[in-house]
Amino acid sequence: MKKTNPFEGIICPVLTPFDKKSDIDFEAFQKLIEFLIAERVPCLMVGGTTGEGLLLSVEERKRLAEAAIQFTSRRIKVIVHVSCLSTKESLELTEHAQLLGADGISAITPFFFNYSEEEVYQFYEAIAKTAPEIPVSLYCFPGNAKYEIKGSLLKRIIDSLPNVKAIKSSNPDLIRLHEYVTIARKDFSVLCGVDALTLPALTLGACGQVSGNSNIFPRPFIKLYEAYHNGDLETARSCQVSINNIRAILKDSIAFFKVASEIQGLPVGNPRLPILPLGKSEKEKLSIEISKLKLL
Repeated sequence: MKKTNPFEGIICPVLTPFDKKSDIDFEAFQKLIEFLIAERVPCLMVGGTTGEGLLLSVEERKRLAEAAIQFTSRRIKVIVHVSCLSTKESLELTEHAQLLGADGISAITPFFFNYSEEEVYQFYEAIAKTAPEIPVSLYCFPGNAKYEIKGSLLKRIIDSLPNVKAIKSSNPDLIRLHEYVTIARKDFSVLCGVDALTLPALTLGACGQVSGNSNIFPRPFIKLYEAYHNGDLETARSCQVSINNIRAILKDSIAFFKVASEIQGLPVGNPRLPILPLGKSEKEKLSIEISKLKLL
């Protein structure tokens, strides 16, 4: 049975908690998921950038996806990020996500090497054909992965790979995002991955936001999305200001996210090396800044 498109609304790329030995802390992971469900986050993405997925082994990523499916108990949707440096391992994770019954798959463009448009297409074709019953989202993050998906490639993928249903653009270029929107069909979602552009992206036709900051402060994102779709632009603008203030103190940084989560009562451990944890003075400063935050 084919799954419905999960790529809309607020999607939280959930943090991966670690214990003192830098192993996955599944108890903390479950508590974080319960918090996000209680805050009405409709969808999680596991093993993505914010979840330090590319610093995990393939087996760890499988166990993380299994835990997310188990802990959510189908109360909300789960998207599994599958890209690895190796295409073989990417397809292994794709097969695993399909067996788990994940609601969607996300795959960042092939990275590190300088790939041609044809090579990137072949990668996505392999992902899509490995899991033909599951909606797939392209993930464009040129700042990290070096490759930017152009309109010509997106159109080719949409026209030839029917289960590719979305693209996430972690790119501050709104002109490119709008190009994606103009190419997309009605059943294809364009998602924004830059929290500072949540409201502008929605006004250009984006279907939702993938937000690392929503791990800590999901409410402004949920409220902005609902206000926008209810025609309440004043509230939506105020929420965007709150989101910008959150970004200013959390710096879109995994290390800051993890400390902020602990300050908010959900310890998730340190990042995995080579990402360094915050120092004592940074933690103290962040605690003060969070206490001063005024959110809607």
